[in-house]
Amino acid sequence: MSRQSKYTGRFEAGPAGAEKQTAAGTQVSAGKRISAGIVLLLFLLIGIARLGTEAFRIMGYYDLFLGGKGLLRNRGVTSVDISDSISDALVLDDGTTIIYNGHTYRLNKNLATVLFLGIDQTITEEDTLYGAGGQCDVILLAGMDTKTGEATLLNISREAYAQVEVFSASGIYMETRYEQLALAYAYGNGRDTSCENAERAVSRLLYGLPIGSYVAIDMDGVLEANEAVGGVTLSSLIDYEGPDGISFQKGKKVELHGKTAERYIRYRSHNLYGNVNRMERQKQYLTEFSKQVVKQSKKNITFPVKLFSSLSSYMATSLTVPDVTFLSRCFLKNGAHFTFRSVGGNYDLLNGSAVCYLDEVDLFEAILQVFYVQVD
Repeated sequence: MSRQSKYTGRFEAGPAGAEKQTAAGTQVSAGKRISAGIVLLLFLLIGIARLGTEAFRIMGYYDLFLGGKGLLRNRGVTSVDISDSISDALVLDDGTTIIYNGHTYRLNKNLATVLFLGIDQTITEEDTLYGAGGQCDVILLAGMDTKTGEATLLNISREAYAQVEVFSASGIYMETRYEQLALAYAYGNGRDTSCENAERAVSRLLYGLPIGSYVAIDMDGVLEANEAVGGVTLSSLIDYEGPDGISFQKGKKVELHGKTAERYIRYRSHNLYGNVNRMERQKQYLTEFSKQVVKQSKKNITFPVKLFSSLSSYMATSLTVPDVTFLSRCFLKNGAHFTFRSVGGNYDLLNGSAVCYLDEVDLFEAILQVFYVQVD
């Protein structure tokens, strides 16, 4: 046998007395290897050019854990401005430790958060005119403990009375004032700046706790996702008779597809509690939808990433393919379990529009449930 000397670059004869290879022979062999390498590289480049975005998707599967690091915003948090919290809570260590109702809670350093926004009109290309991008009908903050896989979906009313940054039509900051939380999305370009403004408004509502990323999706995207999982079957929570023949009977099972799905998710009665009832149906729908996603993912572990990629034209998001891969893996490997959490409040009319004054105690306890871990 022969071996290569790491000092001379030559092959030396082994104990069996094999012939020594000359320096010239080594150069010829190296030249052949370089040529073969160039040809292989060209084939790879051609393949990537042909695959396009699919190539980057495959790279995303390989880069499984990269996305997770960027989502764990709490790792860098050393203090939480929770000075306005309820008086029954004892705040320690700059807000990273809280004693409440006889229990101790610590800020979850393994938490990944995603703000999901359901937009009431089509998400298109970036709009230079602020205010034309619509509002968010659904505001859902998902918090996942990436160590345990446990997830909480915090459902916040679109009508929550909250501090919202207001911008002019040309994108100039004007002021921060109390408005319906849904309007935060309107003060933007209908894509990234709208999402970022909504994210800041939700974070401000939650004592400034960081939100890792956002996903805004329009109704066309929801319907596309609905069909991708094979539709959703549930028991109707409402009696409804539409002018176009679409109807629901309370307590009766219905299979949601297309316009039927849109009507069930989107319809709200024109009264003070119309959105409250709609939120209950959305919670029900998301629970059944997630079961379908888990079912498909058990058949094909790449299903969440493929679904995410297929919805790109219907949404604006800061998530990447590695992010989705990381989150779906954490969720699925630990049993795919999540709990819904809503925040109660008092509803009233303000300037002709319904607003919800969130219950401070319930909001605080929701924050503990999502962002903190009970340690005693």
